[in-house]
Amino acid sequence: MKRLNCIVVFDKGKEHILFCRRTKDPYKDLYNFVGGKVEPGEDSADAAYRELYEETGIRRSEIHLSRFMDLTYYQQDFVLEMYVGQLHKEVTPVPEKNPLLWLPLTEDFANPKRFAGDQNIAHIVNVALMFHLPEPACITEGTFIGVDGCRDGWIAAVILDGQLRIEFYQTMEDLLAAYPDPDRVLIDMAIGLPYSCDDLRPDNEARKLLGRKGSSIFPIPSKAAVYADGEEKQKEANRSALGKSLSKQSIAIIPKLRQLDSFMIKHLEYQDKISESHPEVCFACLAGSPLLSNKKDFFGLTERTAVMASFLPDATMELILRTVEEMKQAHVKCAADDVADAICLALTACLDQQGKTRTIPEKPEPNRDRLLMQMIIPSL
Repeated sequence: MKRLNCIVVFDKGKEHILFCRRTKDPYKDLYNFVGGKVEPGEDSADAAYRELYEETGIRRSEIHLSRFMDLTYYQQDFVLEMYVGQLHKEVTPVPEKNPLLWLPLTEDFANPKRFAGDQNIAHIVNVALMFHLPEPACITEGTFIGVDGCRDGWIAAVILDGQLRIEFYQTMEDLLAAYPDPDRVLIDMAIGLPYSCDDLRPDNEARKLLGRKGSSIFPIPSKAAVYADGEEKQKEANRSALGKSLSKQSIAIIPKLRQLDSFMIKHLEYQDKISESHPEVCFACLAGSPLLSNKKDFFGLTERTAVMASFLPDATMELILRTVEEMKQAHVKCAADDVADAICLALTACLDQQGKTRTIPEKPEPNRDRLLMQMIIPSL
């Protein structure tokens, strides 16, 4: 069955709807919604954004589209996928072929002498008006990346001009080669390793924010431990520098810490672009309190996805599970919570661009490598 789409576009004040005047049959000289064909194998939402841009010049970063109903025409053998969205700012549409016009909600959309669709348009408008339109915080132009480590490399959630995508990179060099000039990158890995107990890391303050979930923030190994070879030498180096040994969790992340630390020291130009954060702290700030559920359980993952979706509607359980399956097929081992964590950090990176974050500690200090020891977290 063929797929077509129609898009109901409200202006910023939700007082007008964008229509095109058909220059060809069917419905020549009548007003209709913008829209078009969904290509074979094309994602439904991607098709809606593509058609909207082609016909009006409205970009994905300027509107969030929600699919609110389908109309199935069995005899004609096609499905009409209906999308609705409200512009986030004043936009002047640019017509492709059909002239465009903003019409007020006071119009008689059932008038068959003015509107196409055999009076379906009036029904569609009424349903669209009742649909709850989210007010996403992350629809803005720019490149915002959240990075979480996985067994084989790095999971990167990229919000590019309002569009969320999930990608995999083996190294940070590979990631920055793909996005050499990002607006903001937040990573769930320590930046600014401690040389001694005198170095003020953000970890203790972050644990206090999480309360009972504070144990999810692992102790960060010392600089000497990260660059020592072998588990015993790493533990010994950490005892010498920080006065304590290392847990299995801390030892497990040493290869990633070493890779990131080496990259940041070599590329100090990225210090204002790439910062440390922590997903569980960000989730707590976004939700208003720490999430006590286990993020590896289905309920915990669902809870975290719901928190993100209120700010970033494209962050869905479907996307997370589909990504895990695609990674598996590509022989990349990652868990669903790795993907969710990366998305949460990308969301926080976007909020940072809008001035809706803060640092812990409030006045971060650099370590001996001139790397700021801080976490960027939401402040809403």
